[in-house]
Amino acid sequence: MELSIKQDSESFTFSEVAVLNKVQFRAKVDEVIWLVSRESHIVPLKQERLEYLYGEETMIKRSLYSIHKDGIDRMESVIEQIKMYESAGLKTFEHVVFFIQTSKEYPLVMSELSQLQELTVMFSSTADILWGLGVDDMLDDRIFFTLVCSK
Repeated sequence: MELSIKQDSESFTFSEVAVLNKVQFRAKVDEVIWLVSRESHIVPLKQERLEYLYGEETMIKRSLYSIHKDGIDRMESVIEQIKMYESAGLKTFEHVVFFIQTSKEYPLVMSELSQLQELTVMFSSTADILWGLGVDDMLDDRIFFTLVCSK
């Protein structure tokens, strides 16, 4: 699911088509904050750290699962998907949240964690980047990754 919201003084634009009022915008931000703050148990992100999202003008949310491919590990799959869908416009975002979930049986390993550096260079060097890590045993050996960018 992709959520792209643009806030101006009177309205919010969702995917350049539907208009979200302030209540609907707040509900979308509530969803993001609830997911990340409630599900990030291993590396927690507290709700208070994410409340800045309510005051942002633009927010993009993308959630995806790693895809099994020969010769490509889980995190490479995630990075490949993000690069495929996102443009160079990512450098304009001031705040970034990476939220990662794995199962207990297949936890995130250091080599995968170090690959996140490849994602961080897609953003401005001044961007505030937060990340959280949680567990969902229904994932088996996949990664669930949520990217939230805002400004």
